[in-house]
Amino acid sequence: MRRRHGRPVPRAAGPGATPRRLAALAPVLLAAACGPSPDRPNGDAPRLYVTSGFTDEVHVLDARDGEILRTISIDRRRTETDEPHGVTVSRDGRHWYATLAHGHPTLWKYETDGDRLVGRLQLDIPGAARVGLTPDGGRAFIPDYWRGGLGEESRVAVVDVHDLTVAAVPVVCPAPHHAAVDPAGTRVAVTCSLSDEIVLMDAGSAATLARFPAGPERAEARYTPMNAAWSPDGARFHVTMAGTGEVRAFSRTGDPEGVAAVGRGPAQIAGSEDGRVLVVANRLGGSVSVLDPAGPAEVRRIELPGEAFPHGVALDPAGEIAYVTWEGRVGEYGGVTALRIDTGEVLWRREVGVLTLGVAYLAGRTASGS
Repeated sequence: MRRRHGRPVPRAAGPGATPRRLAALAPVLLAAACGPSPDRPNGDAPRLYVTSGFTDEVHVLDARDGEILRTISIDRRRTETDEPHGVTVSRDGRHWYATLAHGHPTLWKYETDGDRLVGRLQLDIPGAARVGLTPDGGRAFIPDYWRGGLGEESRVAVVDVHDLTVAAVPVVCPAPHHAAVDPAGTRVAVTCSLSDEIVLMDAGSAATLARFPAGPERAEARYTPMNAAWSPDGARFHVTMAGTGEVRAFSRTGDPEGVAAVGRGPAQIAGSEDGRVLVVANRLGGSVSVLDPAGPAEVRRIELPGEAFPHGVALDPAGEIAYVTWEGRVGEYGGVTALRIDTGEVLWRREVGVLTLGVAYLAGRTASGS
């Protein structure tokens, strides 16, 4: 039995129920999954792009209420599970990108207008995790999350996305998971999950600028740094530590600047555009932490008792709503929950996909089309 993120791939949820068949069930929950809703303007609503790891799909949801607008297959091998992992939208809103993590790791590029496939690039690395984009949308950084390497140094694929060509594949550290680009597009923070380190890269040359421990040396549990988020001014970045249930802050040169306790197994982290708030999905804690970045300090914890393994986080531009993906247990659907950040109120909840990992937000167009 193969494993993804330490969990077995669900071969069945009953007689004859494979993940692909599971995704074809529950017509009420998956209404309109194969095409746009007929009574909604297809391009105007704010959208969410959500990866479904066990069905090799990306689901497109209306961010206002979670209605499924369409489902897009990014399946390279029909008889295997390749696990769509990361998804991101360019700052100008013109393109979105997704990765296939296994089999033939691939970067997929789509136009947001009609969700048309522009091209795809097979990557010469064993795995592919999240996608970090420069603010101008010209370059992507895709870590090789190769946990099977058992500590062997791994790489980050640097891709010029206008023509989907590989600019560099530098060796960085063991099992990098996230390569977060700073707001100026000059520096990249790479989380090294197996070596408890963080690497700072130059975005232009892909050279390593610094490599340092994720925290003070400890004999017990690993820190396991997983995901990072930069402050809007680029002065610091915050990293989730899945092994210790913390978020640690660092200056842009790597100096420690604080730590906040959060729930168990924090996964993705996202910050508001104004720098006012950070939101963390606590994968093993079944909760969401809301942080004041200045400390950092946890100011609120929102329990999600019906959502197993919260994983991905995206925020609306106003920093008022958090969209949190949850993987679901073996043999169950995952999904997305929309929460008010200030109160924890659940605005909507949608079961969709299986092993629901990544999520990205696309702002809707105004009436003038701008």
